[in-house]
Amino acid sequence: MSILTRISTLFFSMLALVVLPWLGSWIHFDFNFPPNFFSYPPLKALPTAPFNWYVFGFVAVCCVGVAMIYIFPRLFGFKLVQPNAPLPKTKFPIWFWIGLFFWGSAVILLWTKATSPIWYLHWSDLPLFWGAVLMLDGWAYSRSGGKSLLSVVPQEVIGIGVSSVSGWMLFEFLNFFVDDLWYYPKGDIIPQEQFLLYAMLISSGLLPLAFEWYCIFNTFPKFQVRFSSGVKIIFPENLKIPLLVLAFLGSFAGGLFPNELFFTLWLTPPIILAIVLDKIGVWTPFKPIGQGNWSPILLFALTYLAAGFTLECQNYFSATQVGELFTEAPAYWKYNLPYINRFHLFEMPILGYSGYLTFSIYVWLWWIAFATLLGIPSKFYKGIPFEQKD
Repeated sequence: MSILTRISTLFFSMLALVVLPWLGSWIHFDFNFPPNFFSYPPLKALPTAPFNWYVFGFVAVCCVGVAMIYIFPRLFGFKLVQPNAPLPKTKFPIWFWIGLFFWGSAVILLWTKATSPIWYLHWSDLPLFWGAVLMLDGWAYSRSGGKSLLSVVPQEVIGIGVSSVSGWMLFEFLNFFVDDLWYYPKGDIIPQEQFLLYAMLISSGLLPLAFEWYCIFNTFPKFQVRFSSGVKIIFPENLKIPLLVLAFLGSFAGGLFPNELFFTLWLTPPIILAIVLDKIGVWTPFKPIGQGNWSPILLFALTYLAAGFTLECQNYFSATQVGELFTEAPAYWKYNLPYINRFHLFEMPILGYSGYLTFSIYVWLWWIAFATLLGIPSKFYKGIPFEQKD
């Protein structure tokens, strides 16, 4: 396969992630989108399907099944592997303390419901997200004897940050077609144009959070090898194309049936990216499963569960509602999920956290796809960033 064919295949597959839900939604609205359908940010919840115990129960059972793999891996064929010796510890680097200052100052101002400095509060997610990236990187540096993304491959952090803008803004766009699963009730405290710029800049910190958590997970020797010797599974080649077609159809159908198929927002992008990258000969974190090593995919799947939990906590305590909602954070968000919108942990319905597992995998695949399109070399093509393994 020529380079042009590989890149074209990947590019048009990524473009399909945008076009297919749009097309399905266009048909759903009888070829005429409602007025202000694409108004950004969405400020209020739209009518959606009511809570359903059957759907809730089904999703809950699936979540318990996934949790069992993590808690009792030997029941699923994973063998006990002797971990490597712990890495030497070192003191926190200077950027950890810089990150703590920016992250901590934003948290304190938001959680105390301060009203000044207003410019800092209105841009608070920038120090929150990138402050957290610096802190996590410093923690990884301390636990790994002086190795971290910023200390070894700082250019990769920048690259992931750049890819993060398109990687997250794609989801903001897809959110239109599933009736705004999340919305920003105070997004109008700044002008729309400023909010768009704000969203693009702060989203640069979202994907790096996942990679920093992955580096931290790999500093725990027992956790690093917990899923490294499991069942060897090689997905049959003759099933990849049908699954890819099904994922494309699911992406289209998600726009056509936004309530019934809202979950396709989280499922179809990683499936499409994983299969297309594999078909054009690019490594993905699913590849090691063929050798029985599930660690890359299972550890990375947890990265945004960890990052998402902390983000949800920060978000929840940045606002107060006694009568009218008050916050000076324009990107304060709420959720409006069909069928499962009960039993909240912070603003997120408890079962909504399951979406972070597939989103984590999407994050890694998006960076690989982005880097492949632009010819950027990446440590994360092979799993563990500082000890590349085939």
